[in-house]
Amino acid sequence: MKKIKIVCIGGSMEAGSSTLGLLNYAAHYLTSKGADVYLANIKSLALPVFSYKSMNSGLNRSFKLLIKKVKEADGIILASPEYHGTVSAAFKNLMDYFEVLSGVNPPYLTGKPVSCIAIGGAENSGHSTLISMFSIVYNLRGIFLPSGFALGYSVNLFDKNKKLSGAGAVKKIKRLADELIYVSAKLKK
Repeated sequence: MKKIKIVCIGGSMEAGSSTLGLLNYAAHYLTSKGADVYLANIKSLALPVFSYKSMNSGLNRSFKLLIKKVKEADGIILASPEYHGTVSAAFKNLMDYFEVLSGVNPPYLTGKPVSCIAIGGAENSGHSTLISMFSIVYNLRGIFLPSGFALGYSVNLFDKNKKLSGAGAVKKIKRLADELIYVSAKLKK
């Protein structure tokens, strides 16, 4: 069987993003399991605020590459920080740009398994963001996988060497990645 292709998308506009740190960990783990992984950092995409005019006026090379990778992907991980009970504006803006996939056959993320991670700064944060992400995946016609998770206290997830230090976070990421590989392989034609 061909390698499973996974696209990891997320991060924030902040330097040292915990969300991007978790995605990096997931990407390395997926690679160690034999997956072909593409990681897209929202900040590096430098997208203007979405409008149909901006979508049709020629998007940058980084975004075009991401869309190519998404079309080819067998599975996707989406990760967003939580701001005021929902996804970040930068994350939502990128999801709005997925409108470019409306004319693809099949459209949007149809038939692609999608795992989601929501990261917040308080103890119980992330859960409403995860629900928002479910709604986004649902509306983009993806298959929302149940191992998605929310994590609070994001500032404490990494040690001083920027190594993921929470055993619970590591366990959740590995479970999410293992499920994504399994489901992607089952759905791969």
